[in-house]
Amino acid sequence: MNQLEDRLAAALRDTGEEISPHSVPPLRLHSARRRVTLPRLPRRWMAWLTPLAAAAAVAAVVATSLAISATFHGHARSNDPAGASRWNGSPIGPRSALYKVPPYFVELPPQAVIYARTALVRSTVTGRVLATASPPRPYKIFTFVSGTADDRTFVLAAQRWWNIASGTAGLRAEERDGNTRTVFFKLTFHPATRNAQLTQLTVPEKISSGNLGGMGVSPDGTRLALDFRNSIQIVTLATGATRTWTWPGKGWIGNFKPHGQIFSWSADGKTLAFQQWGGYLNSTARVRLLDTTAPGHSLAAAKVILTFFNKDGVLTFGAGNTLLTADGSKIVTTAGVFSRHPGLGYQSIAEFSVRTGKPVLSQDKFGAGSGGDQEVHWASPDGSALVVSSPRGAKAEYGRRNIFGVLAGNKFTPIPRGAQTLDQVAW
Repeated sequence: MNQLEDRLAAALRDTGEEISPHSVPPLRLHSARRRVTLPRLPRRWMAWLTPLAAAAAVAAVVATSLAISATFHGHARSNDPAGASRWNGSPIGPRSALYKVPPYFVELPPQAVIYARTALVRSTVTGRVLATASPPRPYKIFTFVSGTADDRTFVLAAQRWWNIASGTAGLRAEERDGNTRTVFFKLTFHPATRNAQLTQLTVPEKISSGNLGGMGVSPDGTRLALDFRNSIQIVTLATGATRTWTWPGKGWIGNFKPHGQIFSWSADGKTLAFQQWGGYLNSTARVRLLDTTAPGHSLAAAKVILTFFNKDGVLTFGAGNTLLTADGSKIVTTAGVFSRHPGLGYQSIAEFSVRTGKPVLSQDKFGAGSGGDQEVHWASPDGSALVVSSPRGAKAEYGRRNIFGVLAGNKFTPIPRGAQTLDQVAW
C-alpha cells in the first residue's frame, strides 16, 4: 500500500511541477475533436464537435494513468539537467535542429473564413514567407496541401468558393460550395528565384468538394491518394489511371475530421498509412497499412497496426495525424490519457513500432489542460526528428496557444514566426 501511495504522490507531484502559476488558461467550454460520426462531409466541417462524455472518477483515472505510464516503459520525458534552458516547462533545443527537417513548408492560412486564398511557401529556419501562389480563375481557394520527399514539390487542392451567409441565400451558397468541383495543382518552388509555379494535374473524375476528406501525394510525386471517407482512390498523375479500395463496414476512413495529413507513405511509395474509425460515439480508431501493390480492392485487408479506444482515462491518441515514418518502422502520433479532471490527463508525442504495435518512445509530455493539442506534421525517415505543433505559445510574441517547432532528442526548437494555421500545412 505504501508503494502505491508513493507512486500516486510522485505522479501528482510531477504533474504539479509542470503547471506554472500563469499557465492555466481560463475555463473555456469547447468540444473535443474525437467524438462525432462523420459519414459525409458538410462544407462546414470545421465547427467544433460535441463535448466529451463524463470522465471516470478521479481515483480511477489516476490509477489508469499510472498503468499507462508503466506501459511506456519509462520513455516519458525526464527533467533536463540542472541549469538547462527551458521553454514553457520543456528543454529548448539548439537552432541547429531546424536543419534536420525540410527547409521549406507550405501553409494554407485561413483568409476566406476558414479557407486559404493563397498558399504561402515559408522557410523552416527563418519562418519568412518566400513565395505565394493563388489558384487561377475560376477557382478561389485552396483546401488541402501535401508535400513530396524532394522538399520543393507540393500538391494543392482548389475549388470555387461562395461566402455562406445566413438565410435562404446562405443555404444556396452552401449547396454550391459542397457540390463544386475540386481540382489539383502541383506547386513547384524554385529557391534561386523564389518563384512558386502552379501546374494543374490530371485527375479524370469529377470530385465534389463535399466528398473529399483529404489527400496525400506519394514521396516521388507520381501518385495521389484521395480520401472519400468510405473509400480510397489512388491516381497515377502521369496517366490519370485510378485504382479504388472501399471500406465495407461502418464508420469512415481518414482523420477524425477532414483536415491535417490524412495519409502518409513509406519511402518506396508502396505502403499507405491511414486511420479507420468505427462510426459511433466513443468509437475505436485503428491505424492501418495498405499494400498498394497487392491484389484486391477492400480496405479491410489493410493490416491493423494500432488500436486506440476513444475513451477518457485510457491510452488513446489526439485524433489528429498518424504518420508512418519513411523507413516503415514506426507510427508517430500524439498519445496519452485524456481526462476532464484538471491535472490528471496528459499528452505525449509517441512513437509505436509497426512490427509489434508497442510504444518505443514517448517524449515531450505535458499536461492536457495546458491550453491546446499537440500535432505531428512531419517525421524524419527513422523518427529521430519531428515537426510538431505544441501548446507553448504562452510567450506574448507568438500570440497564439500553439506554435510550430522541431522536436529532436526530447528538446523543442521553435520555428520563428509561428504560423496562422495548425491544420493545413505540409513539409
